[in-house]
Amino acid sequence: MADSDREEKRPEAVAVDADNSLENDAAAEKRLVRKTDLLMMPGLALAYFTHTLDRANLGNAKTDGFEKDLGLVGDQFSLLLVLFYVPYALFNIPWSILAKKYNSARVIPFAILSWGACTMGAAAAKDFAGIMTTRIIMGAIEAACHKPCEVYYLSLFYTRKEMAFRVSWIGQMGFIAGAVSGLISWSVFQWKGSLKGWQYLFLIEGAITIVVAGYLYVFAPRSPEKSRWYTEEEVKLAKSRLEQDSQDQDKEFRWEDAKKQLKHWPTWAFAFMALMYGVGVASSSNFLPTMIKRLTNEATTANLYTVGPNLTASVFQVTICYLSDRYQQRATFACGTTVISLIAWILLGTLDLVHQPQVGYFLTYLITFATFIPSNLVPAWLSSNTPTTTGRAVSLGLNYMAMNLAGIISSLIYRAEDAPVYRPALITVGCTQGVFIITALVMRQYYARLNKKLDSGELPYAPGMESRSQYRYAV
Repeated sequence: MADSDREEKRPEAVAVDADNSLENDAAAEKRLVRKTDLLMMPGLALAYFTHTLDRANLGNAKTDGFEKDLGLVGDQFSLLLVLFYVPYALFNIPWSILAKKYNSARVIPFAILSWGACTMGAAAAKDFAGIMTTRIIMGAIEAACHKPCEVYYLSLFYTRKEMAFRVSWIGQMGFIAGAVSGLISWSVFQWKGSLKGWQYLFLIEGAITIVVAGYLYVFAPRSPEKSRWYTEEEVKLAKSRLEQDSQDQDKEFRWEDAKKQLKHWPTWAFAFMALMYGVGVASSSNFLPTMIKRLTNEATTANLYTVGPNLTASVFQVTICYLSDRYQQRATFACGTTVISLIAWILLGTLDLVHQPQVGYFLTYLITFATFIPSNLVPAWLSSNTPTTTGRAVSLGLNYMAMNLAGIISSLIYRAEDAPVYRPALITVGCTQGVFIITALVMRQYYARLNKKLDSGELPYAPGMESRSQYRYAV
């Protein structure tokens, strides 16, 4: 009888052991993710903080007589923005390839150090030619850290279900940078020293950038295998986690994979979406102080008023991207928030805000938090649906190239003759966001249909994921 009881209990004992094993695996994975967050996120967040600080400081400098001091006339300020965005867009793919070949942990700190030096050098500019030179060089270098290298770097440590929240944590530092830049500008523009206020601004923000470059060089891990912070068990767990998302985890750049990715039509559809939402992103980054200046009589106060929208946007962005990760919905959250920003952009351009500045200021809050959401969710969506690491590097580079090309469109539509309202520019931004919404919903339907075919067995596996039949596309 006792032997019979033991025989009957054996399957239950096996089940308990299996449950304990799953719980232990889950606990180990949570510890690994927490450790990775501590190693990765502070440095990458600071990198994007300095990137936004240095890229968008012309918008603050403009409110301090920057154009007058350098003798800029006509649309030369807009031309400066255009000349920045041309190399900023064209160098995204080369930097992504370098990140794949030489490791983001080395490429990113080098780029940050270089553009920090350029930012400080811009304080010495005496005319249009001088500031133009520094902006062109900065555009070529900052292309490294406008997220293509950073998002690719994250994909080597995190699964696709964890990406959007991490990308949002990096992205929200752009809003923190906007708020900090507004505070610094408001302060230094009141200094009475031997330099102009905007020169102090460039020197301070450039120095912050160089310090961050040193921090990243020392602490950024190259990979779980080459980091002293991971145990052997954690390295094995990290590899098995990433194998769920990629057909390969090799470190070589494969030209065949790159060509195949460029021939895949969704790659270009994602790039087109980036071009559309990028017009609003660039407009908010470069012209927010100018738009707020329309609502106040004091130029320095306009910089201080940028703090509120930026800090609010920081909280909203992290929250929305967290929800996107939790419910695994990219297009739904991206389109939903873009509807809000579309309405806000058009209202800002069509309402009479001279006698209702409070309404205009409220609209800047809506614009700032809602406009940037797609720039975090769409790259995470694209990365999740790209099976090879080489393809991921190339497609992300192309995506950010398109987004940065949108900066050229943004710079050209804000014409001096349309000041101070810039009605044609604001309506144009709203229209591009409408096109983005339509395209994103079409892409969502495309991937949902593919998933149905995979579930029914009509497709045995997702293209490029032959060894992982359980793989499903992110929507």
